[in-house]
Amino acid sequence: MNSDHELTQLRQRVTELERSEARYRNIFESSPISLWEEDWSAVKQYIDRILATGVDLDAYLQRHVDDVIACVGLVRILDVNQATLELCQAPNKDQLLSALSVVFNEDSLGTFRRELVAIGGGAMSYEEETTICTLRGENRNIMFRVVVSPDSEQTWERCFVSLVDITDRKQAEEALRLSKEETIQAQREMLARLSAPVIPISDDVIVMPFIGQLDRVRMQQALGVLLDEVTRLRVTTAILDITGVPEIDAEGTHGLIQAAQAVKLLGAQVVLTGIRPGIAQGLVALGSNLDELVTRGTLQTGIAFAMQNGRTRR
Repeated sequence: MNSDHELTQLRQRVTELERSEARYRNIFESSPISLWEEDWSAVKQYIDRILATGVDLDAYLQRHVDDVIACVGLVRILDVNQATLELCQAPNKDQLLSALSVVFNEDSLGTFRRELVAIGGGAMSYEEETTICTLRGENRNIMFRVVVSPDSEQTWERCFVSLVDITDRKQAEEALRLSKEETIQAQREMLARLSAPVIPISDDVIVMPFIGQLDRVRMQQALGVLLDEVTRLRVTTAILDITGVPEIDAEGTHGLIQAAQAVKLLGAQVVLTGIRPGIAQGLVALGSNLDELVTRGTLQTGIAFAMQNGRTRR
């Protein structure tokens, strides 16, 4: 009687286990996340032999990449789910069960090394963003996570790996970064134009007034704006007015000379106006060659010269 009862209980237990296994398999196969069931027991034995020599595992594996590759080959893949086939672009499970290295690239090899160091140091899980290479040669960004099963802490016989495809998210982040950079660049260009505005006086003449310090960066920005406008408007004369510049150093002076030379190459000339006595003395003291520049004391006289010069050319 007892034997029949025990047999019935055993059968019920077996049935429950089969149902549990079926539920697990159903969850495993239908999960939208890439899942891998792996046996790392041979890897643990390999790592234990290295640790037995008393070396620092991290430093050792950084110097001995061949040992990392050897550990990759020792991982035995027991099963993968349907999502894994889709992620890795594999036609069937056999393509992935043969070897872990089929989806490895330089990034994932580095992740595997850090994973070995973490688990070899006693951690029972490890996760990191990395990339893998699909069987069609495409790199995919993933969030990688490995967990050693609680009943395999001493042997690493059962390890579960999950790969979450974050490629779309990373691409969106990169697109956002590029968009921000483009916005920042556009703002810089706008500020450059605002700091060195170009005012058309006639079809032939433009004025670029400067206010404040003329340093190298500002002169480079102004030169870019000036050349763009000379080309776009096809003017014959560009007036640079420095009435609002308190002082000018060697770099600023050199920038003015460059502007005159560059504008001349475009078929126009530069008129420099607003030179006060102090700045004139500074220019002379710096030994500046102003032969490339037409100078006038005030913006009004500079405009008059440019207009007269334009009529003469016509």
